Amino acid sequence: MATYINYGEGEEDAVVQGAEWLTGILGQRNGAEGEKAAQAFSSKFKEVHAAQEASRRYNYGPVFDLFLDSSEGLFSFIPEQRSEDRVKEVESFFALVLSMLPGFQESEHLDKATTRLCQLFSASTEQQPEVRLRLLMMLYNTFNNPTFEFRYRIFKFVLDYSAKAQLFDQVLPYIEFLDAWMADWKNLTQDDIRNLYLDVSRYLRDMGKRVEAFLHLKRYHLTFQPAKDDTDATKKEKAEAVSKKEVQEAAVQLLKDAVQLPSVIQFDDILALETVKVLAAGKHAELVKLCRVFLSGGVAELKAFQSKNEKLFTEHEISSQDAMSKIRLLSLATLALGRSELSLKEVATALEEQEDGVERWVVRAISEGVIDGRIDQLNHKVLVKSAFQRKFEKEEWNFLDSKLSQWIENLEGVIKFMGEQKKLREEA
Repeated sequence: MATYINYGEGEEDAVVQGAEWLTGILGQRNGAEGEKAAQAFSSKFKEVHAAQEASRRYNYGPVFDLFLDSSEGLFSFIPEQRSEDRVKEVESFFALVLSMLPGFQESEHLDKATTRLCQLFSASTEQQPEVRLRLLMMLYNTFNNPTFEFRYRIFKFVLDYSAKAQLFDQVLPYIEFLDAWMADWKNLTQDDIRNLYLDVSRYLRDMGKRVEAFLHLKRYHLTFQPAKDDTDATKKEKAEAVSKKEVQEAAVQLLKDAVQLPSVIQFDDILALETVKVLAAGKHAELVKLCRVFLSGGVAELKAFQSKNEKLFTEHEISSQDAMSKIRLLSLATLALGRSELSLKEVATALEEQEDGVERWVVRAISEGVIDGRIDQLNHKVLVKSAFQRKFEKEEWNFLDSKLSQWIENLEGVIKFMGEQKKLREEA
C-alpha cells in the first residue's frame, strides 16, 4: 500500500485503502493482541463496507464510527525522532476520515461525529500537539459553508486547544476575522459571543499581548449594553448578568488595563459601560473613581486621590509613576483643546513641573498623538493644530454643533459669493 492514502482517485477505493492502512497499524501493537485487534477491525470493516455498498446510497456514518473507534491510539505511533513520514500517514488517514463527514445522512450523527473528532484531536497536549492542532484546523475547513452550524463549536476547540498547548500564536492571525466569522455562524447565543471574547482576551493576556487583550475584553463588556431592538427578555437578562461575579471580575480587569496601559487614554466610553456602573456601587467604587480622574481630572486631582488611596495602587499593581505620566499627558490635551498656542509657563503650571522640564512632556504628547503641534523654542510656546478630546458629552456636542453651524454659514457665504460673481461675469 502507498504511504499516502489516495482518497478520491486511483484503482483502489479510498475507504478500503484507509481500512488496510489502519489494519496494518493495529497489527503492530503488542504482538498477538495487536494481531487480534487488526483481524477484528478488518472483519468488521468488510461487513460494514459491504452493507453500505449494497444500499442505494453509501452512508459513511457507520464506516466513520468504526474508523474512529480504532483511531484513539494513532498519535502514539508517531515516533519522537524522524517522524515526518508517519505524521504524513496519520494526517492523510484523518484527511480521509474528514472527507466522510459530508456523506453523512443524519444531522444528529454528524453532530456527534464532529464532537468526537474534536475531543480526539484535543485529548492530549503532550502527544503531537502541533499535529493535533493542524487536524482541528482541517476539520474546521472541511465545512466550507461559512454558515454551517458546527463551525463555531469546532473553532472554539481550535481556540481552547491552541491556548492549552501553548500554540496560540498559530491561531493569532485568524483572530482579526473573528467578528466577520461570528456574523456567519448560525445558532450563536449571547453567551457564546461573550465566552468567545472573554476567552480570547485571556489567551492574549497570557501571551503578553495586553493591548489586544484589553480591546477584546472591552468587546465582551459591550455585549451587556442596552440596544434599541432588545426584547424585554433580553433587557432582563442583561440587567441580571451585569451583577454576576465573573462579569464583575472582568470589569475590574478592564479598569486595571485602562489605567495601566499607556496607550489607553479614552475613559468616557469605559465609564459608560453598564458593567462598570454596577462596579461603581460596590467594593471597587474607588477604582471607578480613579478612572473618573483620568476622564476629566488633572495632576492635582490625581495626587489628592493617590494620597487617600495608596492601598488601591498596591492592590491592583498600578504604578504611581505611570499613572502620573498619563495624567500629565491628558492634562496637556485639556489645556491645548481649542487653543492655537500655549506658553511653556502655562504648561508647567498645569503639569506641576518646572518650566525648563516641560518640553519633554510636550514632545511625548506629540509623539503619542495626544496633541498635534510643535514647540516654538525661540518664543517658549507650543503651537497647536489639534488636541485629543478627553470626553464627549453634552457640552462637547453643543460645541461641535456650534462649529458645524459656523462652517455651514461660511460655506453658504462662499456659495453665495461665487453665484454673485458668476452673475456679474454673465452680465458683463
